Amino acid sequence: MIISKTPFRVSLFGGSTDYESYYSKYGSLLVGFTIDKYCYTMVRKTPQILGYKTRVSYSKVEVVNDNSTIEHNGVRGVLEYLKIKYGVEIAHISDIPSQTGTGSSSSFIVGLLNAFYTIQNKKPTKKQLAQEAIYIERKLLNESGGIQDQIWSAYGGFNSIDISKTGDFQVKPLPVSSEFIEDFFSRCVLIYMGKTRKSYKIAKSNDRNNKYKENIQKIAHKGYKGFLDQDIDSIAALLDQSWEEKKRVSDLVSSDEIDSRYNELKQNGVIGGKLLGSGGSGFMFGILGDGVTKSDFKKKYRSNFLDFTVSLNGSEIING
Repeated sequence: MIISKTPFRVSLFGGSTDYESYYSKYGSLLVGFTIDKYCYTMVRKTPQILGYKTRVSYSKVEVVNDNSTIEHNGVRGVLEYLKIKYGVEIAHISDIPSQTGTGSSSSFIVGLLNAFYTIQNKKPTKKQLAQEAIYIERKLLNESGGIQDQIWSAYGGFNSIDISKTGDFQVKPLPVSSEFIEDFFSRCVLIYMGKTRKSYKIAKSNDRNNKYKENIQKIAHKGYKGFLDQDIDSIAALLDQSWEEKKRVSDLVSSDEIDSRYNELKQNGVIGGKLLGSGGSGFMFGILGDGVTKSDFKKKYRSNFLDFTVSLNGSEIING
């Protein structure tokens, strides 16, 4: 049995500019990191004695005799892409709920690709994993969305991502000190909004309004400079600005409930933040003001507070 471990991500700046309709005209810059919360994917060839061909276990269980009839789009897409006709058993578990804006769908596909390549005694590069996951989701399955999630899942780390007009990309670690990283994450919080959402409808609605995305991209460059200057307060203020621009892209990004919750977080010490992913619900990321005690903030939000730190590695094989 092969087990892959693939991180989820927090996208800080540049979200929505990683859609082909935008970057193919203007390019894109994204800034963010992966967290120490993971998608675990277990894969093996089905033993003949079990009496079935393929079994897929996630929020439901599918048992099929033809891989092309699998309902789970991601699984079916990976098997089709790799031309896998033989029987397999696939199981998926996660550290956090899916459909919460942390790139879970792409983490799953990257991890599944990585596991199958390991079964085939192949070692794909990080770029190969990202590019193939992008192709499967955006071309083969024709799902709406950007291309950053696949890149974060494959590479991991605390990085900037430059996307050219051709869709090629460069991933570079942010040039910041270890002291800054420690200080930055001591002030970062993730709060679960308590709901999941079907991201494909929201993602599709995000694929428009380039004029607002141009503002998001300008702020991303300022955010990148904020990291170069190692200025956490400036980064927080820019996150707040970027979130306001993101809400202009689509009416589905936010809601009265989300806006109210964000204002509540600001009253309790957050000086800048955003909802992760395409919007709708999921996790809210925030940066605490200097002097605000993280432990006190955690007590206020109890089970909705997610402890985390940066994960420096992308998808890994941990057994096999």
